[in-house]
Amino acid sequence: MGAFVAATTTPPATSPPVSPPKSPSSSSSAVPIVGTRLVDGLGRVRGPLASSYVFREGGKTYLIDTGFPGAATPLRQAFRSAGVPLREVTDILLTHQHPDHMGGAAYLRWVTNAKVACHAMDAPAVEGRGPRLAPFVIRVLFPRHPVHVDHVLKDGDTVGPFTVIGTPGHTLGSVAYYHSERKILFAGDALVSSSKGLDLPSRYSNFDPDTAIDSVERLAALDVRSIFCGHGRPVLTNAGPLLHEAARRLSKMPEHKWWTLAGPEGHPETHPDLGALLPK
Repeated sequence: MGAFVAATTTPPATSPPVSPPKSPSSSSSAVPIVGTRLVDGLGRVRGPLASSYVFREGGKTYLIDTGFPGAATPLRQAFRSAGVPLREVTDILLTHQHPDHMGGAAYLRWVTNAKVACHAMDAPAVEGRGPRLAPFVIRVLFPRHPVHVDHVLKDGDTVGPFTVIGTPGHTLGSVAYYHSERKILFAGDALVSSSKGLDLPSRYSNFDPDTAIDSVERLAALDVRSIFCGHGRPVLTNAGPLLHEAARRLSKMPEHKWWTLAGPEGHPETHPDLGALLPK
């Protein structure tokens, strides 16, 4: 009987507090960051000229661009420093065919078995089957390192959490990768960023500057919180207003009839009419 009384006079145990549900982005906050941390799950690895980005979400590791040809030394060092095996890379997403962005893909695909994705219009150059649309000096200094393209992309496709946004102009098959849930935009060379804001790359590196401007206007229609370009500083604040300002400013410029060294295999030419070349 005494034991029964003691049990009835003991204050009831309080239930442990219920943790609030995690936000979609919080699930990636505990994932080790490869490179310089930008936001949860995302790191930047700076190469000799262009930046690569390592995005980790949902048990997968996405590498956006790979740097110059060779053994992808900056990326190998970044993974080693983070304590993350390089073989954890599952997807290599190329923004375009220029060697400072896709040059390391062959080595990385070989050591990781990751799947390589790029747009259909740049796939022949990436695989070594078609002419490269890159400035003459780049082609002279950096021989082609072809890689098999596992996923041939088109505008509107999805790769993991990303939507493929066609941004022709810098090359025929330039693309951006947009994470609509987190409002993250990987712009490749559709844009460059600096302390002055967002702009087009050097006129000599664009296959068709007029079409490149059209692509910036298209990107401005997206709801973005942060923008990561192949060249220049990450845009972590005021990304939307800066993108809108760049689109407005560029749209007011006259049509560019620039001569360029970005023609097929470096033959100088005025920019072509991409409308006749792009798939309908």
